Amino acid sequence: MSLAIFALTHSAKGNYTDTSGSDSAVAVYQEDTSKTYIVEINRLLQTADKQLGTPYRWAGKQPGGFDCSGFVLYCYGHTLGISTPASATSYTTFGTPVSKANARPGDVICFQGYNSRGPSPGHVGIITEVTTNEIYFIHSASHGGIRYDKLSQKYYADRFLFIRRILN
Repeated sequence: MSLAIFALTHSAKGNYTDTSGSDSAVAVYQEDTSKTYIVEINRLLQTADKQLGTPYRWAGKQPGGFDCSGFVLYCYGHTLGISTPASATSYTTFGTPVSKANARPGDVICFQGYNSRGPSPGHVGIITEVTTNEIYFIHSASHGGIRYDKLSQKYYADRFLFIRRILN
């Protein structure tokens, strides 16, 4: 799966304007004052995508190897200067709860870890794309390192807990 850049495919208000009147015009984005953080989300997703293929490393928080929360911590901290939890379990109270229907790129998606019966997150990732039928995310998997997956995959669908918004 390739990285879907949020600002190139979505406008918070659908406000793209052709200012030249020609078919080869450049689209001009009208100012968005609704705090949708399009630029920040793009930067975050670009940072995450650059780590694709990095190996999983327990307690890893640097580009040499990441665990899941270390990957989120690195992406948000390195790109936006935002401190996120160093542990997946801390996402129970971190950020703002968001429903699947209102999820957007940049949100943190939380799952149960190996214990599929536990109420606390044991795994986290960053949502990269939301379509009508699917939520895609990038994460550090213990088998495979940094990679893209989708929520409809049985393993993740069975372990899904909640979504948290960091950029309100």
